[in-house]
Amino acid sequence: MKNFIWDFDGTLYDTYPVMLQALLKTLHDYQQVLPAEEVYRKIKETSIRQLITELPVPQKEFDETYHRYEALRLTESFPFEATPDVLAALKAVGAQHFILTHRTVESTWQLLKRDGLADFVTEIIGSDSGFPRKPDPTSLEHLIVRHQLDKKQTVMVGDRPLDIKAGENAGIQTIFYNRDGFANPVAPDFEVTSLREILPLAAK
Repeated sequence: MKNFIWDFDGTLYDTYPVMLQALLKTLHDYQQVLPAEEVYRKIKETSIRQLITELPVPQKEFDETYHRYEALRLTESFPFEATPDVLAALKAVGAQHFILTHRTVESTWQLLKRDGLADFVTEIIGSDSGFPRKPDPTSLEHLIVRHQLDKKQTVMVGDRPLDIKAGENAGIQTIFYNRDGFANPVAPDFEVTSLREILPLAAK
């Protein structure tokens, strides 16, 4: 595998603690009481957007409030310990890195630049890039065409089922980063519990 398309939140960066606290604060603002463990599992197994659609709240207003709280603590999020080494090791053997995320392109670049990781990444597609959200494959197909990627050498790496479904829908390989050990509802080509387990897969 030579072309790695990475999810960002919960895959390259440990952003869920900040996201969860922002979401719990927003839930409190709208008089919604849910256990933190239940909220975490829900957003890992589906998405924050899916959770919001199931709540008796004004969805657009709730979403804007959540993102405002999350943005205030954005700088508290950092890459997983293995992320720099894995990105560097893969690039050293000729891999390209792309990021497909539900956060904005600029906020993603800001974190990568702060942590010295921006030079590893060729392109970021974010929520403001104008593509349908995962698991729709349009954004992946754009990267494949734009960068002339060989689908047989391209893989989507993510920590949620929707990442894997997006990869499947685009006809590329998939790696499920199951850091929490939750039941796996999808059928990825590979499943890992550590980013370092991806390194041997580069030769496949």
